[in-house]
Amino acid sequence: MQTEPERRTGEAELLARALGGSSPAADLSAVANRVARIPWWERRALDAAGLTREHGVPRERAERLAAMWELAERWTDDDRPAIGSPRDALLMLDGLRRARREQVVVLLLDARHRPIKLETVAVGTINASRLQPRDVFGPALRSDAVAVIIGHNHPSGDPSPSRADRVVTAALRSAGTLLGVPVLDHLIVARRGHHSFRETESWDEAA
Repeated sequence: MQTEPERRTGEAELLARALGGSSPAADLSAVANRVARIPWWERRALDAAGLTREHGVPRERAERLAAMWELAERWTDDDRPAIGSPRDALLMLDGLRRARREQVVVLLLDARHRPIKLETVAVGTINASRLQPRDVFGPALRSDAVAVIIGHNHPSGDPSPSRADRVVTAALRSAGTLLGVPVLDHLIVARRGHHSFRETESWDEAA
């Protein structure tokens, strides 16, 4: 039985060959090594833009990988894990901790709360005038998501919500209720921890 490092090494070699033929260039091998470390369930939630943005995969190669994974998904059973807790969601939002600018992402979920896609919807200081419900729920409706989780980072390192964070969160929850696409949580991530509105403020899923 292969160990995890052996499996990743073998997968990286196959990815490099798929991207660059039998003798892939060194830069493609480096890309393949990075991609092989991405958990399979997370790959299913990434599109080509996500591969480029989150993992530095060149756009053309990202398009090819996304097409390969789409084929693999159609040929295999869907084993994406359900997002059942803030801890589960944090695994998918971990990249925000390293972002130098404030960003807002939306994690789109299907009927079983499995990830469909992770999409960046805003970059820069977050307030109600900059982040509108359409920014979050437009991607959700286009992807047939039935629920969303909002995530954003505080580059300052302090995950405590600001007044603007609370105003935006209330507006998004209200919009989600009207649209039938509930906001299951809003997570603020920072180097020194995280803040879950669901946990801290005792949200219930029906709200």
